[in-house]
Amino acid sequence: MKKIILFILAISTIKYSSAQLTKHNWLVGGTGFFNSTTYTNDLGFQTQRVTNIQIAPNIGYFFVDKFAGGLKLNFSTSRYKNISNGAGYNLSKSTAYGFGPFLRYYFLDVNKQFNILIDGSYQYNIERAGGVSSSNTTPVPVPITQYSKNTFSIAAGPVIYFNTSVGLEFLIGYSTTKYVQNSSKNSGIQVGLGLQVHLEKNK
Repeated sequence: MKKIILFILAISTIKYSSAQLTKHNWLVGGTGFFNSTTYTNDLGFQTQRVTNIQIAPNIGYFFVDKFAGGLKLNFSTSRYKNISNGAGYNLSKSTAYGFGPFLRYYFLDVNKQFNILIDGSYQYNIERAGGVSSSNTTPVPVPITQYSKNTFSIAAGPVIYFNTSVGLEFLIGYSTTKYVQNSSKNSGIQVGLGLQVHLEKNK
């Protein structure tokens, strides 16, 4: 955390002019999402702990001023642990890789140091999952399975520019995922931090 704070302070000392949100310029960067949740049933006997980490690099192009689109990649890992009565447990892990298009729009003037954006994306993902299950002292492996899924996401939030090229984004969003092989579906809220570099096209 200290290194992140020092990095932000360092680049914030660079003179700011205007971000490159204009037509024909490029956008390169990425966003990271993290959430960790603990669930307990009504009787308090079973607890589920869920941890998710997602990293999404992207490259985009401004078709017109303040409006960009491009390709977003995705890597995510999730860990689920169910504990029943303090004895048995089920532990599963999954890893997913994906790709898909994104579109984003900046609401304020291109010359502002502060802006507000909205970002929508679609991802096709391949997910591999497996784990262990135990009702006593002997864990039993759970076979690895592979799924494909479709994810639609939307996020919005402020972006602060430290100079003409670098912007730091604070995003909150909603995503919904549907699996291809079955009718399973899940949705959730995400909070993320993004770093984008705006590349001006050579004249």
